[in-house]
Amino acid sequence: MVPAFDSLTLGLTAVSLVVSAGGVWYSIHLAHRMGVMDVPGERSSHSVPTPRMGGVPMVAAAVLAFGCWSLLTAGEVLSTKGLTNAVLFALGMSFLGFWDDLSGLSPLFRFLLQLVTVGLFLLVLNGLFPKGPIGGILLPHAVWILAGAVWIVWMLNLYNFMDGIDGLAGGEAAVASSFFFLLFAGHGESGWAIANLFVAAAAMGFLVHNWPPARVFMGDAGSAFLGAFYGMQSVIAPLTTPVPFVVLVLPFSNFILDTTATLIRRIWRREKWYRAHRSHFYQRMISLGMSHRKVAILELLAVAGCCAAAALYIRFGVLGRAAIVATVLTGFIAAGVWVSEKERVR
Repeated sequence: MVPAFDSLTLGLTAVSLVVSAGGVWYSIHLAHRMGVMDVPGERSSHSVPTPRMGGVPMVAAAVLAFGCWSLLTAGEVLSTKGLTNAVLFALGMSFLGFWDDLSGLSPLFRFLLQLVTVGLFLLVLNGLFPKGPIGGILLPHAVWILAGAVWIVWMLNLYNFMDGIDGLAGGEAAVASSFFFLLFAGHGESGWAIANLFVAAAAMGFLVHNWPPARVFMGDAGSAFLGAFYGMQSVIAPLTTPVPFVVLVLPFSNFILDTTATLIRRIWRREKWYRAHRSHFYQRMISLGMSHRKVAILELLAVAGCCAAAALYIRFGVLGRAAIVATVLTGFIAAGVWVSEKERVR
């Protein structure tokens, strides 16, 4: 039995799964009655109006389970530095995403609010940042905080960018958080392990209704929560646990590389990169005639492969780790070239 994985945790995991699945089911019916629907446009990957608030009950289920666990095992939470801050920040970004879902905020205002908010959270955690040199480089805390804030905001937004087809964002969370649960539990880090277990369960509850053909989308309220949580985790956990930063970002290689390559491509072509589009590789795969189900399965298999690579990363030295990262990069570059070649000969 992993640390803190007892009957209480098992029961709260079931609560996260059931509350998420039931809440999303109710949100679908409520959205139809209230007319809160995502109507297809020229840049959409779906063809029929679909409810778009499924992320709200998913987030509520994960936070409810975590809140109950925190109250009943206060010592575990207090011993896990930065975990509560990560969950609270993710919840705050979920509220911001919900606001954006309802009213449509300007991209610049949303970005600045995200950056300021995460900067404040990291200032509170200032004591966790390195006091000595890393890799022979000594940098002021302000530089570490700024770098961490930019990275977290990037993770937050790229998760939103990749939430564009059925089953992808929810499936990514279910697979990645399941891996993180096993990873942190194996290192005796109960707090991060249990938090990820609740997120995985909530994502699975949402995925019941979002698997292709989707009956609901998570919206910014859901994708912002997931991106913010994973971003904060990737910055804070390496400072307080034996788990390296690379291991916490490798499972999101498909999201990171797809979004980064697409952004560079759009800027190079002098396109209005900040506007909604259908230029991501997963969207281009849909345009080539693949179904949402097939693309989602391929993406999630890639995520599982990246999780396996992350598990191996811990076991190797410098050269082995470099080889693992290079293999992952080569695989995704090859996939991107394949998509581009298919488009060229089409």
